[in-house]
Amino acid sequence: MKYIFCVILVFLVGFHSIGQDRAYVHKTVGRLASPAFHGRGYFKGGDHKAARFLAREMKKAGLLPLWDQYSQEYSFDVNTFPGNIHIKIDKNRLFPGKDFVLHPAQSAIHESYELIWLPDSITKTESIYLLIDTTDLAAKMVVIPEHLSGAYRDGLPGVPALLHPEPDNLWWHVSTTQFEPGQVRLKVTSSKLPPDSRFIFIQAEPQLHHQRISSNIGGYVKGSHQPDSLILFVAHYDHIGRMGPKALFAGASDNASGTASVLDLARYYIRHPEKAYYTMVFLLVSGEEAGLLGSSHFVEHPPFSLDNIKFVINLDMVGTGSEGITIVNGKTIPQAFDLFDQLNQTYDFLPHIYARGRTCNSDHCPFDRMGVPAVFIYTMGKENRQYHNIYDTPNRLPFTKYEQLFGLLTHFVDNLSNIPRFTILTDE
Repeated sequence: MKYIFCVILVFLVGFHSIGQDRAYVHKTVGRLASPAFHGRGYFKGGDHKAARFLAREMKKAGLLPLWDQYSQEYSFDVNTFPGNIHIKIDKNRLFPGKDFVLHPAQSAIHESYELIWLPDSITKTESIYLLIDTTDLAAKMVVIPEHLSGAYRDGLPGVPALLHPEPDNLWWHVSTTQFEPGQVRLKVTSSKLPPDSRFIFIQAEPQLHHQRISSNIGGYVKGSHQPDSLILFVAHYDHIGRMGPKALFAGASDNASGTASVLDLARYYIRHPEKAYYTMVFLLVSGEEAGLLGSSHFVEHPPFSLDNIKFVINLDMVGTGSEGITIVNGKTIPQAFDLFDQLNQTYDFLPHIYARGRTCNSDHCPFDRMGVPAVFIYTMGKENRQYHNIYDTPNRLPFTKYEQLFGLLTHFVDNLSNIPRFTILTDE
């Protein structure tokens, strides 16, 4: 009996070892989110370094290249923040990423401002104009209440300088444009903005790069039974980089997690070509943070007919899982969601699977717009909710349910032959 138990144990350990590779995923996330890759943004070619690394990983794994050197190049405009940024409120110096973020479309600025505080009692943006004289705002910055975030996002006509207090984490983004000279917007943590603050000094020299080259990276495993039908695993590898040389937005969850997971899936299908019933394509795109630019370029210039794609699975922010996963487009492709749900009930992979409707919030969207069946999967859990800030680092990313998510995905692919064609609903 003891011998039989040992044999079973060895078999289970062996079976586990040929599936997902958690150690590889953690290592890859650590590499992609390291300071050497500069947040995979546009500071010192961080995204270019990441692209070269990912192409090497695909070649090392044994994937066939979708393009020469695995790379599909394209270009777009992008605003960058390469130089030091100096901000003081009264006599207190603030630190980028931790205490403040400039608007991603900020242009060069070197100015001191008197702070004009608006009362918290304002509930509508239109009311602001009853309290300030827009003809007398030279060298003045208007501090808007926390709850009027829309005024910061959209700007206020006639108000060139805006400051928005933030109670918690500071989110940052990417812009493909720059403000006109003289316009300035920034967010400051409430703890660094006492209500009696009177003056702010700002010095920054953002640079707008025109038609900067970027790359999608892709490889594939040829299908063993239906090689002309394609399954795509997609993730964006870019993030938002640095704001100045010291504020690193590492992007471990968003989206080194999805990138590493796609590479791990690629290595799995290389090791198990018999599982590649269809041709398995592994696509890592750039430009997501700038507006889904990489995935949009891919669907506009595909290396194969989009009609041959059976299904697309986009993985973005998949490093948790204690509360399950959400499948965007789950309601618009009910056959796919039902299969995921049935498999999850059968094998008890995850605590919950939730279906969302059609939302253009990640790289599934350009495929969906072209009529290709595509879903976006992200994990949920309180263990990590860092997003677009300097705290989204590898040490905070536990991959709580990684093995279970990997199992659900591979079982889903195994069962796709049961669904000859997916129906995509136009009305939810």
